[in-house]
Amino acid sequence: MGAREEFGGGSRRAWTQYRSAILGIAVSVVCVVALLQTVDLGQVTRALAGATIWPLAISIALTFITVACRAWRWQALLLPDARARFWPAVEATLVGYLIIAVLPGRVGELSRAALLGRTERTSTARALGSIAIEKLYDVGALFVILGTLSVLIEVPGWARAAALAVGAAFTAFIVAFGLAVASRARLVQWFEARVDPLSVFRGRRPSRIAEGLLGAGSSFRSPRLIAVHVIATTVLWSIAIGQTYLGTLAFHLGTGWEAAAFLLVATNLGMTVPSAPASLGVYHGITVLSLEAFGTDREVALALAIGLHALGFGTLAVAGGACLAFGIGRHRFGLADLWRWRT
Repeated sequence: MGAREEFGGGSRRAWTQYRSAILGIAVSVVCVVALLQTVDLGQVTRALAGATIWPLAISIALTFITVACRAWRWQALLLPDARARFWPAVEATLVGYLIIAVLPGRVGELSRAALLGRTERTSTARALGSIAIEKLYDVGALFVILGTLSVLIEVPGWARAAALAVGAAFTAFIVAFGLAVASRARLVQWFEARVDPLSVFRGRRPSRIAEGLLGAGSSFRSPRLIAVHVIATTVLWSIAIGQTYLGTLAFHLGTGWEAAAFLLVATNLGMTVPSAPASLGVYHGITVLSLEAFGTDREVALALAIGLHALGFGTLAVAGGACLAFGIGRHRFGLADLWRWRT
């Protein structure tokens, strides 16, 4: 009986651990099947074969500029309480993209925080807190773009509904995080008194993790750092719009920058939906749905999605793989360091 209960408990724990990944894969499968049933694959193949190469080549070059810009912004987000050199920030960012491309659940964000904690000997929780701040800036930028578009063009109803849902969750997170940062000292003391002593944590001291996460909010005390964050975020998303527009040129869509900007917003907000690694299927489905609003054929839209997805995730994954191999080969870190937290 005891063995049976132990087996049942293990099964429940396994289901809890993997249900998000299973759900994500199921969502991706549904999206892929739905797309395959509504497009002519022959036309998709012809659209891929007819793509112009030079806009895609420029887009790949811009990808490395955005990685450098993200690393620079990450350095600024860690200040003033932590420091990171430029190359380790680039390295951790690229390895994180690799993990996102091959594993579900965007666990690459955890891996890049852990890797930076290993190579720069900073708190992993502090690095992860800076990534949370990074997401606030990125989602905020997407809503600014969407707000600007809503003045210039007729935004589809489904996009407005989705934006309201994501916006509500985003606002709730900002409020909760802001209150937590404002009450940082009291929250850390509460963790020290109530959570650290629990036997389940075996001396890991969750209070240090909480202190590191909430410490990321210290960057908001500096107007100069905020200005750097905003400038870097503006540059990043301006380049991203340019890359998407180059994709529309490569596949001869004949749409303007408004369609590129809307596609960028829709795919990035839509990729918060659980999916298989690299948002397979979900990204493609959102691209087709978004470009239909601008009169683009589903086959051409899917070809664009396949091309941009393969080049974007492929370029980052290859670069991340090279960084991972180089780092392990030079004994700077090991595979276990991608999951090991440094407090």
